[in-house]
Amino acid sequence: MFTKSLKYLIIAFLISTHKSIPIVSYAFRFYYHVITGLLASRFKYNSTKLNSFGFNSPEDLFKWSTLHSRVSPLEVDMYLHKSNSTYFLDLDIARTKLLTRLFQKFWWIYFDNEKGIKGRKKGSISNFPYAPVATVSCHFKRELKPFEKFAISSRILAWDKKWLFVVSKFTTNNGKTINAIALTKYVFKTGRLSIAPIEYITDCNFASLENDKINEKNINLVNHMIDTEDLEKLVEI
Repeated sequence: MFTKSLKYLIIAFLISTHKSIPIVSYAFRFYYHVITGLLASRFKYNSTKLNSFGFNSPEDLFKWSTLHSRVSPLEVDMYLHKSNSTYFLDLDIARTKLLTRLFQKFWWIYFDNEKGIKGRKKGSISNFPYAPVATVSCHFKRELKPFEKFAISSRILAWDKKWLFVVSKFTTNNGKTINAIALTKYVFKTGRLSIAPIEYITDCNFASLENDKINEKNINLVNHMIDTEDLEKLVEI
């Protein structure tokens, strides 16, 4: 009887800690969102040139993308709440979900070399741009307890001639409680060349005068290092 109970406890523990398995878990979660965000849409994109998630107009640029998760026991620190360092792993996955879906058309444009970049063949994996993170800052507000459910919602905040800024919020209680706020600075690259944000924003039909006005306001927050209270008001929109 004891052996059977122990077996069930071990199985339950492994299930509850699946997101914390070193290397394997991160890679699986990352590529799951890359595949569902890009590959699943390939045939629809070829026939319609439209985003399969419905992000096809300027009004869609600042929409939130949400990832749901739960605090794994292996993420808990000595204070019995989610360790600060683990927030950044979850942010990676949440931002991957946002960028692959929102800029879905952009990735395929480069894959098919629709820009006519010299020396590149259509349909080569090496054509895909990549988006390295330059900086991430996170403001921790309220703890997340073991096994507690939470959501990470991310959206585009602003951009300049080179950088794209993504704001994310960790929430509980169906979005009513903000537990943490993060700001990520990205640069999109193809080979050694940086791609200006306005280029992929335009490629995906998101460019508009109204979005330019929103960006002008938000980039001023970024340029002034962003006061945390102002950032909190921003994510409550």
